[in-house]
Amino acid sequence: MRIYPNQVASNLKQGLAPFYLLFGEEAFLLNVAATQIKSAAKSQGFDEIIRFAVSPQFDWQEVLQEYASLSLFSNRKIIELELGDSKPNAAASKLLQSLAQNPNPDCILMLKGEKVGSDIQRGAWFKAFDKDGIFIPCYALQGNQLFAWLDQQCQKHHLQLTADAKSLLVEYNQDNLFAIAQELEKLSLLGLKGSISAEALAPTLVNQSRLDVFDLSDALLKGDSEQISKIVLKLKQENVEPTIILWALVRECESLEAMARAVSLGDSISNVLQQFKVWKNKQTLTERALRRIDQSQLNAIMTALAEFDLAYKQHLHIDAYQHLLHISLMFIGPLPFAVPFNNKVEQYANL
Repeated sequence: MRIYPNQVASNLKQGLAPFYLLFGEEAFLLNVAATQIKSAAKSQGFDEIIRFAVSPQFDWQEVLQEYASLSLFSNRKIIELELGDSKPNAAASKLLQSLAQNPNPDCILMLKGEKVGSDIQRGAWFKAFDKDGIFIPCYALQGNQLFAWLDQQCQKHHLQLTADAKSLLVEYNQDNLFAIAQELEKLSLLGLKGSISAEALAPTLVNQSRLDVFDLSDALLKGDSEQISKIVLKLKQENVEPTIILWALVRECESLEAMARAVSLGDSISNVLQQFKVWKNKQTLTERALRRIDQSQLNAIMTALAEFDLAYKQHLHIDAYQHLLHISLMFIGPLPFAVPFNNKVEQYANL
């Protein structure tokens, strides 16, 4: 039977299974699921945990002996079998099939490992666990799934984050669930009440830097090249994570692009500013930016931001901050020179 990590808690309320198969590349989800299973099992007397890690010289008979034997310290136990990226050989496959066909009521067998493809899932040993076992695929979360998980975590910690704050948190931690969970735990300990905006969240992520990305947003709207350069340099000196700066640039560009599109369809700038809930102290700056930056330039900025994001994740920049400064200056107008790339990025950019 297949269930997903967010269904583990409700499934455990229906009772424990004799076998659990936890596989996937998302270590956080795998760890949480395993912890939930062991906690539920402990409450029902499974007090002892035996761990095995499979290696090329691993003796699979040890698992069989441990599974069939009575514990010296308790009547019930859990056997954790860490496969990693190993695949059971023919002999191991037969042994696992034997265990699956003869469940021990006083023992829970938990198999853990990296992502398994359809070839392994169709294997005899894997299918043998289907009758009485639970398969929990712990794959990387993306898009709506990631934000649904984030919403659940916010509820767990009694936190209310705005949509912008959630996007900032995800961008800053580059989809690292361990890091996101740690940040949420920190916010919970800070005791922040009510709705937490991106403006309120950013200082906790950048270690209370004196200059933050919201200062950069103002400079972008003003089109002040000197101030933009000064702020990006300061952010670099204060080791502000480049993904924070990227988030601010994407946020500003997307907002301007949406407003520019509304104006192009015949709506007045004043109505658009109200529709997009632009703060009064930013309305004049935003109006000037909309008159200064045309649609083609906004498209060029979004393309540059997408290229930066992919190149940054592949560690291909000469200087990420220099690249971000270049993109920031594009908010003033087209630049007569290209972003400085190393050879690898040049090749990538020309694909």
